[in-house]
Amino acid sequence: MAQRIAWASPELDPTLQGRPVNAKALEVFDQVQTAQRSQSISALGRDHVLFFFFRGDCPYCHAFAPTLEAFQSRHGIKVIAISVDGGPIPGFADARRDNGIATTLRVSQVPAVYLAQPFTGKITPIGFGVLSEAQLVERISMVAASPDSAATPFLGATGGLQARARLTNQR
Repeated sequence: MAQRIAWASPELDPTLQGRPVNAKALEVFDQVQTAQRSQSISALGRDHVLFFFFRGDCPYCHAFAPTLEAFQSRHGIKVIAISVDGGPIPGFADARRDNGIATTLRVSQVPAVYLAQPFTGKITPIGFGVLSEAQLVERISMVAASPDSAATPFLGATGGLQARARLTNQR
């Protein structure tokens, strides 16, 4: 009896709450979520950039670079490639030599990706190692949804000013 009432009342039907259970509805749900996340990232691209820290001799960095290049094209958020050893990487001819920002951010492993807002100096780690485009979308969307909670914790007043100065010099 309760089941029949739930079927007749959409607000009581548990299959309509949250993530769908039907395969086709799940497919549509995922497509809608992906589109919303992509729009969110495109909006972020107006005043944010991604820092991609790499080494020229790092095979993982070279494997990850095409993913970031495609991500930049697809979502419209600029990727600034920063070489910690001065070496090049295909797909990022405009890569910059590290000017000390990797040390300030305590980048100890590459590849590393950070979301940065140059005007405020706010820099948030997104991930380390080779990530898929789906992982990038998910992580950046989560950071965008709660911008204060994921900020780099070690950039206090002085560190933030140093990072902002280095961000400005990166342009």
